Amino acid sequence: MFNTQNFDAKRLLDQFLGAPAAGNLPAQTGGQPQGSSAPGGLDGLLGGLTGMLGGGAPSAGPAQGGGDLVGRAKDYLSNNGGSLAGGAAAGALVSLVMGNKKLRKVGGNVAALGGLALVGTLAYKAYQNYQQGQAPANAATPAPTAAQLPPPESPFSPVQAARTQLPVTLLRTMIAASLADGHIDDHERIAISAKLNEGGARLDEAEQFLTDELANPASVETIARDVSSEEEAAEVYLSALLAIDPDNSAERAFLARLAMALKLDPNLTPHLEAAARAARQG
Repeated sequence: MFNTQNFDAKRLLDQFLGAPAAGNLPAQTGGQPQGSSAPGGLDGLLGGLTGMLGGGAPSAGPAQGGGDLVGRAKDYLSNNGGSLAGGAAAGALVSLVMGNKKLRKVGGNVAALGGLALVGTLAYKAYQNYQQGQAPANAATPAPTAAQLPPPESPFSPVQAARTQLPVTLLRTMIAASLADGHIDDHERIAISAKLNEGGARLDEAEQFLTDELANPASVETIARDVSSEEEAAEVYLSALLAIDPDNSAERAFLARLAMALKLDPNLTPHLEAAARAARQG
């Protein structure tokens, strides 16, 4: 079984939420040298992948035509599979999982804070409003800055969260939420994962995690079993809200099942929803 201690979950969380590509998560393919990376954020990952799959230079801007990009990513991973190694598949996997969702608008704040701190700070503000009996709209503040981080002793502190399995749980939640709309069907998920693992391919740790989660996304019950407090539950639910815009019945059903599995107070969820909406818009 894959050991989640073998990769930097915090860094991968940054990639999903829009921080600049860096380190062992380059968005390169066979047409880009190892060790290089696309421009910052999910915009850069998508734009770079579009250019490289089209045979040209990586684009410096956001990709256009998300649905077409998903098809290209599927083809690229299916055709190359086990020939990829050392970070070559990471950008394609992130792009494929995220699908044709509109690009997140929290990238600058993720770059400044880190994804774990962003989720913790948004959840902290929403949870405070909930506990104080304020209206959910009061949680609808722009994406936070470093000056608004939770205090070190708070359960929402990213320093505390980094010592736990929460970063991995947040990643699993975002992947499962993103796949809930079925933009990659069961057959495609399993086939792509098998192709990536064929021939003893040496995927790096982040790619192996993504490949495993693509083949078998976590159920809401599995996610909930890894959550040990109401504060963690709030962060997990908020991470799902940041991963998707619940604009179809499958995504809304996923969120409803997740909230139930996490045993979230129905009075808390509107605060988390308001915080996520504001972060995407701000």
